[in-house]
Amino acid sequence: MKSTKYILFLLLIAFIGSSIYIAVQPNDISFSKTQTIAAPQVVTYNYINNLNHWSSWVPWKKTSTSESNSNSKEYTWLQDNSIGRISTIASSKPSHIQQELIFHDYPKSELEWKIDSVSPKTSTVTLSMNSKNISFKKKAYYAFFGTPEVDLAPKFETSLIALDSAIVKSMNVYSITINGITNHSGGYYLYNSATSSIDTYKSKVHKMMTEITQYVTENQIPMAGFPYVLYHDWDEENNTVSFSCCIPTTTQIISTNDKISSGLLPAFKTLKTTLKGDYKYLDEAWETTLKHINTNNLAKAESNITLESFITNPQYKANPADWITEIYVALEENQDSIPQGYSNLKLPLNNN
Repeated sequence: MKSTKYILFLLLIAFIGSSIYIAVQPNDISFSKTQTIAAPQVVTYNYINNLNHWSSWVPWKKTSTSESNSNSKEYTWLQDNSIGRISTIASSKPSHIQQELIFHDYPKSELEWKIDSVSPKTSTVTLSMNSKNISFKKKAYYAFFGTPEVDLAPKFETSLIALDSAIVKSMNVYSITINGITNHSGGYYLYNSATSSIDTYKSKVHKMMTEITQYVTENQIPMAGFPYVLYHDWDEENNTVSFSCCIPTTTQIISTNDKISSGLLPAFKTLKTTLKGDYKYLDEAWETTLKHINTNNLAKAESNITLESFITNPQYKANPADWITEIYVALEENQDSIPQGYSNLKLPLNNN
């Protein structure tokens, strides 16, 4: 009898001690993980803020027992017969996103994303999770079996690494489209010209295009279209290329800058190709265009007009996958308007 009372007394002491231990545990749970992303800040923000992208990097879909559901405001999944849900409740472009996480028997939690710019091509992402007013029952569970941080923090870390890969992959998506034979209206343009090695001309194009764009902007000259590069000579044997960086204008402009001149591009029949994606794929777009000309026995015009027009300004479209460039190669006037079977031929490509 005494031994029974002694055991009950010890159990009572253990219960009281455990209760005190549980009661003094933190009422809040908070942790965060940080990852460097090889993408500009706004690209990173846009990708995270679109929940349709989440299945490409979050871990839950891979372990779910049914198809995940996603839309612009909410991402849900089923795991172990329990529904998980992440909802976006506030966002501030391009640096903050606030979300609510509900999963299984975890308490309702807040997710906070902080996206910082490190360089024009790099950002960092910090993902924080906060749970407040933890119930006594949950505190008891966490005291003996581990907090959500023990379970979720490794998943967060793995997810952020996968996020970096997913964003980089999304920036390398591109396509090349042979639009077919059409007419280019030509028109007046301002230009500056140069000759350089083929190896270095792209950096020179960027510098020259910046200079002529600045001239047009400062002098409030109306533009009649998109900037383009007009190629005069491409000599692989001697590794040289001659070209002009051009801004189309509504009328002939007499330049006050001795490095900038005015020209008139005649109207011409052309094969048009569209690249949607990073400029690094322009060489492949040109190869595709010239291959199409040879395969379909199209004759290039004696004028030898070849140009690439930049439809998208990277200053406003940070993701290279959204950049659009059009290629035009002048053809003889007696070419058919559209080669049968080749109009709007789209060649989906990848970066492998």
